[in-house]
Amino acid sequence: MFEAASEKHADVIFAKVNTDDEQELAASFNIRSIPTLMLFREKVILFSQAGALPGSALEQILAKGKELDMAVVRKEIAEREAATPEQGQA
Repeated sequence: MFEAASEKHADVIFAKVNTDDEQELAASFNIRSIPTLMLFREKVILFSQAGALPGSALEQILAKGKELDMAVVRKEIAEREAATPEQGQA
């Protein structure tokens, strides 16, 4: 399924990570079950879900990820971070 999607979407980079070999990376992304599908765009996690999914769902996720206005996404992230009190400050 991923190979077919990678052939269809030449503008998308697909990667497979061995979580046994890359335990620190898996921990940093809070991966607890395999498989876990994650979609990044411009260094922002747009989607993360554990478990397998059908090819049609992958196509929908890729399409929605490409459609997003990343300026709006970054603005929403900045607003959320500004509204959240920083941890460790009293």
